[in-house]
Amino acid sequence: MEQANQIQAPQDLDRPIIPNGSHPIETGRYLLATNEIQKLYFKIQQCLNNRFPGAIIYGRPRLGKTRAIKYLTHILPNEFEGLPIYFITCRKYKNPNEAVFFEDLLIDVGHGIPFSGKANVKRQRLLKFLIQEAEVSRQKRIVLFIDDAQRLHEIQYGWLMDINNELDRFGVSLTVFLVGQQELLDQRSVFLELGQAQIIGRFMVQQHKFEGVCNRSDMYECLLGYDEDCEFPANSGFSFTKYYFPDAFVNGFRLANYTDELMEIYTEMRREAGLSSRFEIPMQYLTLAIEYALKKYGVEGEDLSSISKTQWIDAITYSSYIESELYSAI
Repeated sequence: MEQANQIQAPQDLDRPIIPNGSHPIETGRYLLATNEIQKLYFKIQQCLNNRFPGAIIYGRPRLGKTRAIKYLTHILPNEFEGLPIYFITCRKYKNPNEAVFFEDLLIDVGHGIPFSGKANVKRQRLLKFLIQEAEVSRQKRIVLFIDDAQRLHEIQYGWLMDINNELDRFGVSLTVFLVGQQELLDQRSVFLELGQAQIIGRFMVQQHKFEGVCNRSDMYECLLGYDEDCEFPANSGFSFTKYYFPDAFVNGFRLANYTDELMEIYTEMRREAGLSSRFEIPMQYLTLAIEYALKKYGVEGEDLSSISKTQWIDAITYSSYIESELYSAI
């Protein structure tokens, strides 16, 4: 661990008083701008600037794809001047139903009347809503992020193409980002074999692989996020690290200082477990380890001034990262 440049005496930091269980570290409701989110942002930005009709965003489970997309749906309209962007959750149905499909879309875009009427009525209601949103925004286009898109059936892609075609008749372009797991690429291969070029051309030409923490830079940026790129409560001046280690923070304690040590610990634990796959830590497991360390060893736990290697091992063990990797290797 790197040492602090300057040591100061503990002092009254006026640590915020908040309701029990309300801190984002307790609720899990937060997102930090990692290297991978930045890469994804640039890819989406490229697609939108070039008005590509669609793209695949894929990766293994637990990488944080869903949370990253939800974060980007909130910041992208700022750059693209109110561009209508919607986050769609793809439900799993054994037998796709057109009425249910458009009902789900109406729910996720926030329409006030999603349930009444037959399939054709719901379809027209959705189209009118999207056209109106495109007109109000003056962007003349709509963006859909469809999460768990590997659940889509071929017939549902046909319904999406119908929406695309209808919007195009009114001068509104549609961009669809399919977000999901590796199966999305397998589906693309099947569509190629079946000669379904229209599906690939509309939704699957562009691809982006979403990854977890793969190297030192990724680890450093993630840890630095807890030290600097977050604040709770708002305008309090307390990052997550400072909130849980207030006195130690004044004396130079930073999670980012543990970057090299954590990389070594993860590498060592993977080697001991016999894991030979490519080094990658899904964000869910890294954040679980960090949250455990903040809560257990910070001021609300053991109130330590530093975190030892043994304690980091305990935190990583608690996250079940190694068990998850072993299961994935089966």
